[in-house]
Amino acid sequence: MEVVYIKTLAAFLVILISILLYFNLQIEKPILFNKEFHGKQFSTFYMEYEEEKIEIGMVGDVLLHLPLYNYTNFAPSFSPVQQELESIDLLIANQESLPAGRTFGVSGYPNFSSPPHIISDLKDIGVDVLSIANNHSLDQGEEGLLEAIQQMEKVEMPYIGAFKSEVDQQTDRIFDVENISFGLLGYTYGTNSHETPVGKDYLVNRIEETRIIEEIKELKAKVDFVVVSIHWGAEYNLEANETQKKLAGSMSDAGADIIFGHHPHVIQPYEQILAKSGHQTHVFYSLGNFFSGQKDEYTNIGGIAKIEVLKKNVNGKQIMTLENPSFISTAVLKGEPYTVNFLKDVESEIGKTNAWVQQHVFGGE
Repeated sequence: MEVVYIKTLAAFLVILISILLYFNLQIEKPILFNKEFHGKQFSTFYMEYEEEKIEIGMVGDVLLHLPLYNYTNFAPSFSPVQQELESIDLLIANQESLPAGRTFGVSGYPNFSSPPHIISDLKDIGVDVLSIANNHSLDQGEEGLLEAIQQMEKVEMPYIGAFKSEVDQQTDRIFDVENISFGLLGYTYGTNSHETPVGKDYLVNRIEETRIIEEIKELKAKVDFVVVSIHWGAEYNLEANETQKKLAGSMSDAGADIIFGHHPHVIQPYEQILAKSGHQTHVFYSLGNFFSGQKDEYTNIGGIAKIEVLKKNVNGKQIMTLENPSFISTAVLKGEPYTVNFLKDVESEIGKTNAWVQQHVFGGE
């Protein structure tokens, strides 16, 4: 009788385990619970898994030379790439020619002053933040910078790197996207021959390594990721120099997660830095020109740098990572009007290929 009982119990257990294994196999593939959910979810007999994905990106220099500063509407110039830009969850642009034109009139090189509607037109194509620390920040002096900031505030465009007051400078730039927080910082190597007025160092953040390290560490304690927009390097040089690389290493050691560089007006390579602590930093040394009227070789080529941000929840434990850096090459065609295009669509007119850009940025064959 006892033998029969044991055999019956064993058979029951075999059946039960078979049923559980069967249902476990049926739900291993991702199950989408919501069309608006950016990621994937699935559940198995052993694990509950949820993943959210967003993208952060930046475009390079917006520098409005003649005839660009006379445009009354920039939408047609950006329309070829607008859909791609709008798809990025947090998008930064380097607005290098400050929009002080309402008060100071419009002008190009060497002392830029751009029409204020460039701000709203960039906002309309998906730009979320303007980086305004660059060598042209004080082209129209303190009053020009304050005028540009006022125009940004009118259309609720956030800005980083240059400020209207000490309080403004000390206000953290923190952006939350899908419950992921990003702290943004911006710096420039200098402001050409335009010096900061005495006692007003808050106007433009300049590159001072010790200060940058301290500010990265302070902001890192408040956010998930620290992103640095930095104006550095040598103009028209296709490679990052040792000064850039050394500073990038210091910022990585301090905890910077992403570094977007600009100023050379041409693209420079991407690098992933492994800090002494094991921390990884994604560095795009130069994004090139996004929209400009420059005529030198390679200055018509820029791009959209992007990085995926993954937030993973495994059995209640949250992990966040930065993955899949990419660079979508763009080019300015000087027609009527000038337009920003995907380079792959205008290779014959530009004389450079997307394949060349990808090899230059990421290396490899």
